Amino acid sequence: MTSTSFSTIQSQLTSGVTSQSQTPMKEGQVIHGTIRKLYPNQTAEVQIGNQKVIAKLETPLKAGDSHFFQVEKSAPELQLKVVTGPLTQGNTLVQQGQQLLQAMNLPKTTEMQAAIQFFLKQQLPVSKDTLIQVEQLLKQLPKDMTMKAALETIQKIIDMKLPLTTSMLQTVLSGKSTDGLHNILQNLQFQLQQDQTLAPALKNNMLQNLQKIAEPFNGPVAGAILGKQIEILQNQQQPISTRLPMLQILKDSSVLPATASLANPTPLTNQQSIVNSAGDLLLKLIQAAPTEKGTALEQFRNWVIQQPTLTTNQKSEVIALLKSDSQPNQLQVVNNVLTKVFAEQSQQAIFSKDMNGLTPKDHLVSLLGKGASVESITQTLQQITEISKNSTSSNVLTQTLVQAEQQVMQQLDGKAFEHAMKEVLKSLGFGYEAKLGANSDEIRQLATQLKPQIVELLQNQTISSAIRESAETVLGRMNGLQILSNENGPQHQLLMQVPLEFLGKKMDATLEWNGRMKEDGKIDSEFARIMFYLQLDTLEETVVDMQVQNRVVSITLYNNDTQLVSFADKFKETLKAGLSSVGYQLSGVFVKTFEEQKMTSVLKSKPKTFDTQGVDIRI
Repeated sequence: MTSTSFSTIQSQLTSGVTSQSQTPMKEGQVIHGTIRKLYPNQTAEVQIGNQKVIAKLETPLKAGDSHFFQVEKSAPELQLKVVTGPLTQGNTLVQQGQQLLQAMNLPKTTEMQAAIQFFLKQQLPVSKDTLIQVEQLLKQLPKDMTMKAALETIQKIIDMKLPLTTSMLQTVLSGKSTDGLHNILQNLQFQLQQDQTLAPALKNNMLQNLQKIAEPFNGPVAGAILGKQIEILQNQQQPISTRLPMLQILKDSSVLPATASLANPTPLTNQQSIVNSAGDLLLKLIQAAPTEKGTALEQFRNWVIQQPTLTTNQKSEVIALLKSDSQPNQLQVVNNVLTKVFAEQSQQAIFSKDMNGLTPKDHLVSLLGKGASVESITQTLQQITEISKNSTSSNVLTQTLVQAEQQVMQQLDGKAFEHAMKEVLKSLGFGYEAKLGANSDEIRQLATQLKPQIVELLQNQTISSAIRESAETVLGRMNGLQILSNENGPQHQLLMQVPLEFLGKKMDATLEWNGRMKEDGKIDSEFARIMFYLQLDTLEETVVDMQVQNRVVSITLYNNDTQLVSFADKFKETLKAGLSSVGYQLSGVFVKTFEEQKMTSVLKSKPKTFDTQGVDIRI
């Protein structure tokens, strides 16, 4: 996404809020102020930016005059020292800057003048030491960084009370970028592939992780593949020439147990599975004592009835087999039917989850004896993907891969996008520091995340300059996003970027979330602003602006494709119904080009403001 449109729209969102902010007063800072009223004992009311303060002045001054003041004391009472004489009304920023630089005895370099003019324009307090630091930073700017972008970033660093260093400037500037992560991740991947000096274990782990980020739907695709394979193996009408090679490959790769055969491809196992999975419930039934059999059967029936990932017919098919009286091979028959229905749902309800967060593919893998943990399920599905991609001896395996990808594409919905975003963010490792600090149970999984892997890589002093530069770029972007994510009392801000790839189609999403928390620690959902800054494979640059006031939703879509108006109209009723189902009312959907947005912003005489009691969210 180009920075122009991002900045144009974002400036409208923030200008109203920024103008209402209070200027902090710190000793040594220089501020611009106008004397409004004079009081006894050299005390005066001074207008500083948008706020009025009562201050004790070092010398008597004239009401109506403007000066630059230096803060001598901020408490218990504000004391100001005059730095310059009265400023002539109508002086330009350049003239004011020259006067202030002379009064503060600072060099009039290009960088210093740019810095002082920026601070004056933004009506920000500044100290001599800060100006000197800023000047040095501006002298060391990379060739691809503009003075304006650097100064805006420096303002953010100062606001967050972070050190004014070159590395911090680059980190925060990177965090503000809307270019997306795809390009820098691909560059890191290329550099890793070319390098021959890295330790093989670290190199392979990082490449595998980058591949996971690039293919967030590998798991769902693998689940659909496995479901189709089990369906074929259980179907006695399928030719042996099709079933036998598939059975042998799955046994050789340990996806199916060694006891599997064409007559019984899914034999009962005694392997532990994730709690409340189909494999776990069946194992409890197998191990139940004769006196507890009836209770175990009743619990199993209730579980099946409440299982949202199965259809009504599938539930009836399983329950019909769960009779209280014993019958020959009853449990094996139950296992076969459970495997059958979850194999079907692994293809037909790919992204559905039950009350325990388990998908049909998770239940299917548990019935095969490979579902002891999330990691073991993931490993099994990875094996399925590798088998299907690398198999040259079976056309059926190749066909199941193509069919599975088509099934996933046909079922892309909100749940699918949620799955993809969670997978990508987990693989990137944005929040791994929080897990370290909290001694999370997931700490053992941190080694599989990209960010800690990059940190480990950069500790190696022998890596090539190309690898180091590429890794530092990715790490700088991640750190910048985290630095810009902060909280200020009830106001919280979260900034992130998600590189999404949907089976060959790429999308870069920049997400910025600013929310107000209620007293119970939850977001106030009555008021919200949500923005999606997207770079789409076909539609290209797109911004979706969603405003919520008292649960009434208004959506504006920015894109230069004028045909989107007709497409948007087609989805209005569906959107309206979806919002209504969760308690919101749609007021309208509007489509604008970026040029229209720029013209609108020029014509506006006043900045756009928001209800400060609500939530300001920009995604």
